[in-house]
Amino acid sequence: MHEFRNRLLGVLAASVLLAAPAAAQKSQQTLRVALSNPISTIFVENNPDPETDLASRAVFDDLICYDHQKLEFAPLLAQSWTQVDDKTLDLKLRDDVTFHDGTKFTVDDAVYSLNYLRDPNNKLRFASENLKWIAGVEKTGDNTLRIVSTQPTAVAMLRLATSAPMLPAKLHEALADKSEFGLKVSVGTGPYKAVSVDPTAGITLARNDAYRQANPCKPAGTIGSAKIVQIPDAQTQIAQLMIGGIDLTRTTSKDQADLLAMNPLLTVTPSEGISFYFMSLDAAGRSGNKALTELKVRQAIVRALDRKALATSVIPGSAAVQPIDALCLKNHRGCDYATTPAGFDLAAAKALLTEAGYPDGFDSEITAVPGGGNMAEAVAGELRKIGIRAKVDKPTFAGYRSKQRDGKTEIIVGTWTLGGLADVVPTVDYFFDGGPRDYIRDPQIAGWAKEGVATLDESKRKAIYRQLFDRVNTESYIVPLTTSPSVFVHSQDAAVTPGSFSNYGADLYEMHWK
Repeated sequence: MHEFRNRLLGVLAASVLLAAPAAAQKSQQTLRVALSNPISTIFVENNPDPETDLASRAVFDDLICYDHQKLEFAPLLAQSWTQVDDKTLDLKLRDDVTFHDGTKFTVDDAVYSLNYLRDPNNKLRFASENLKWIAGVEKTGDNTLRIVSTQPTAVAMLRLATSAPMLPAKLHEALADKSEFGLKVSVGTGPYKAVSVDPTAGITLARNDAYRQANPCKPAGTIGSAKIVQIPDAQTQIAQLMIGGIDLTRTTSKDQADLLAMNPLLTVTPSEGISFYFMSLDAAGRSGNKALTELKVRQAIVRALDRKALATSVIPGSAAVQPIDALCLKNHRGCDYATTPAGFDLAAAKALLTEAGYPDGFDSEITAVPGGGNMAEAVAGELRKIGIRAKVDKPTFAGYRSKQRDGKTEIIVGTWTLGGLADVVPTVDYFFDGGPRDYIRDPQIAGWAKEGVATLDESKRKAIYRQLFDRVNTESYIVPLTTSPSVFVHSQDAAVTPGSFSNYGADLYEMHWK
């Protein structure tokens, strides 16, 4: 790390002399973005990767939009809608929208898209699960449709705003291999259109100058074109950024972010939207560690954590990284709570362990969610101060899922991302669904979870979830740690609008040149 830091400082000094390449790109209206993961498609339903989301949200539109600034729904392809009853939603579509190939967007495209995405036989990894609440879709007029739910579903509107990209029905249906869509064929209605998608050469997008449905929620693109390339090595990304080879990338390293912020030609922009760090404890005893089933032990663990220090020492994002007090952020729909985790107090933590019958502490294992190893190590260090001898396991993602499913995780530390949905429902479903991921198995929480997802009235929903999140805190089941912003490093001439609810952390159509 010290060797990399010294190399980086050297490049920082040299890069101050290299302002011309970035300025040239600004004049050419081309934004160059580096991704870490391989490029296989720009249709996120074929590859639900956060980086795929960057291009997918630019090329494809949903029926409606959810404004991350105002926290309210706005028209997009649908110009209006009516909640007929708890299970019936009528939508009226715009009649002036065209796909990038010039064909008109119609209600037939909307009906086809929703039916294709929700069909489990199409083997889209998350789409059918996200839209399983749909019982049927019916064309009711030349530009109107009706969506009927299987039951009242609190997140139905949000799913239509985030998980239902509209497809050109005739073009998509004619493809023998549907996986080619988003790679060999990429046609949407969004603010950018695909010029080329190549796993080797990268993705080239061009501004859609016929984007009639633009509004403050989803504006038209201002940058003329974008070139998105894969550079798997983080150090190579940073080197390219500093010599003007690219204009924007993301970093997960606090050291990198802090050092790059020193360069007057670069800007570091944190964007907090839907992610946070957590620590989950095996209160149900599935892993066999009996100590964690004791309330006073879990309370001791909470008391042992200086969450403010964890926020400032481990995670990039500077002031955007803050301790959180519940398993949700205030910009998540349904989020409410009246309690907070107990404050940092080592003496109180040790006393609680003694009262629970563990005056000398005990052995445990922390499983780090992939990407959360630094936080897991920091938490382990805090726990050792009160005698909990926690070793850290850093499995692959497949290994992590296997341990979690098989009931072998005692303590989990990592980030949780809501899958692009600014609502508490994904969090509640993930941690408290009674399935293999549930290490709590609390019947009261299970009851509130079932009630909350079927309640449409937002004030009533918040009252239900307030009880749920308060019980999580009072029982010390899962410890909310800190926010987890996406951190972008980019040319000083480029600007990133923070706060996006996308899995990538920012939207291409909200990026612009200063």
